[in-house]
Amino acid sequence: MSIEQNKAIALRFANECWGTNTNNPNWEKAWNELVSPDIVHHFCSWAEPIRGIEVNKEFEASLHQGFPDIQQTIKDTIAQEDKVMYRSTLKGTHTGIFMGLPPTGKVVTVNGSFNLLHISGGKIVEWWYELNLLEVMKQMGVITEPVLK
Repeated sequence: MSIEQNKAIALRFANECWGTNTNNPNWEKAWNELVSPDIVHHFCSWAEPIRGIEVNKEFEASLHQGFPDIQQTIKDTIAQEDKVMYRSTLKGTHTGIFMGLPPTGKVVTVNGSFNLLHISGGKIVEWWYELNLLEVMKQMGVITEPVLK
């Protein structure tokens, strides 16, 4: 695959397989077309990767239940050989359960979500996702700023 083809796969993934698109009937189709059944997803430096397409679909859908109105804006895209990285900003209202936390009704804005996708044979085989979850939790009001003396 060319760098441009890999970039197109990554941007289609960003637009069709992410967020509130779980309500879109093409969401499932896009996942199946773009993602390897054996995908390995490294989410926010968790110790254990999330393995397999079905588990990843469920995980992705569960994250976005907490922010059903979330919007992603792609800011930058960089591609090299078989890897594509894109940076985005996120904004949404916490109106559902997110990572076990009950709704707070707070609007959260994050300026730095990073996705690195390894693409092989036209499918995403590995995915690294980083987001400042500490900032998300602060904006949700779940944790407070430490007081420095």
